[in-house]
Amino acid sequence: MKRPQNREEYRKELAEAFAAVLEEKGLSWRKDWQGKGGTAPRNGVTKAPYRGTNAFLLSLTAMERGYPDPRWVTMVQIMDKKGLYHPKEKWHLRAGSRATYVEYWYPFDLREKKAMTWEGYKEALKAGRKEADFFFHTRYTAVFNASEVDGIPELPPGLAEEEKMDELVWRLSDGMGVPILFDGGDAACYSPWRDQIHLPSPESFENEYAFNAAALHELAHATGHPARLCRPQASAFGTELYAYEELVAEMSACFMSFGLKAEPDERHLANHRAYVRSWIGAVREKPDTLIRAIRDAQAAAGYMDWKAGFLSDREYEEEKARTFETRVPGRERALSR
Repeated sequence: MKRPQNREEYRKELAEAFAAVLEEKGLSWRKDWQGKGGTAPRNGVTKAPYRGTNAFLLSLTAMERGYPDPRWVTMVQIMDKKGLYHPKEKWHLRAGSRATYVEYWYPFDLREKKAMTWEGYKEALKAGRKEADFFFHTRYTAVFNASEVDGIPELPPGLAEEEKMDELVWRLSDGMGVPILFDGGDAACYSPWRDQIHLPSPESFENEYAFNAAALHELAHATGHPARLCRPQASAFGTELYAYEELVAEMSACFMSFGLKAEPDERHLANHRAYVRSWIGAVREKPDTLIRAIRDAQAAAGYMDWKAGFLSDREYEEEKARTFETRVPGRERALSR
C-alpha cells in the first residue's frame, strides 16, 4: 500500500481491500480476522489499541499477508535513535518489509493558525470557542507489523483468553435489558419495536456454539435501539438499510475486546449470501458507506464490552470520547484518534 495522498484515496483503498476479502471469503471473512495474538491491532511500544478505520485496515492487512502478531510499530519507533522506546534492545526492519499506512486526525486552530492536540481542542471548546474556529487535518504514517522486526520481544502468551460464550450471551442480555425468547421458529431475529430477540429453540441449532453465535449477532443489532445507540433500523428483509445493519452487526464482533471468534452457522449463511454481493458493490461505489459502518460497529462493540462488564463506566466514557463527530456543511465526519 502506497502512502495515501488524501482522505478520499485512503477510503477508496480501504474499501477495495475489504471488497476483495468479501469476494474471496464471503461471510466467513470473520473467521480469519484475528491472528495468533488474539487481540485487536495495537502499537507495539505504547500498547495503545488502534481504533476505527485504522484497526479495520490493519486487521485486513494482517489477514491478507498472514501476520500472526497484532503489534504494529512506526519506523521512528524501530530505529529509536534517542533510546526512548527500547533503549536496551536493537530492532531492525527486515529487507522487503511492506508498510501499511494509518490515518491520524488532528485539530487545526484557524484563528491562531496552528495545529493543536485533542486535549487542547476540548479545553478550547469548554472555554467558549466555537467548532467553526477549527478545521481537521489528516496525516498518514507508515507502520510495520512486529513479525517483520528483528529484535522485538516475542509476543507474550495469554494476552487474551476466550470468553465462555454461553455466559457472555446471558450477561449481555441482562446488562442490555434485551430478553431472548425461543419462539423464532426457523428464524433468528431482533425486533426493534418490541426490543426483544427471537430465536429458534437451542436444540434446533447445529451445536451450542452456533446458538450462542446467533444470539450475539442479534444482540449486536439490539445496540441500535433508540434507548441505546439509536441507529436507523428496518425490519424489511432485502432493503438497503437492512443490509447495512447486517454489515454493522458482522463487524461489531470483530471489534469486541474479548476476541470472540464466532462464525456464522449455515442458516445465517443461507440467508445472507446475497448481502455479501450488495456490500461489495456498495463499498466500491461509495467508500464512505464502509467508513460509516466501521464507526457504527466500533460504537456497538464498545457498548457491548461495557454491558458485558469488560469496561467500567469510566472506561466506557473514555472509549466514547475517543471519537469526535463534527458536522460541516453537507457532510458528517467521524474523527477517530
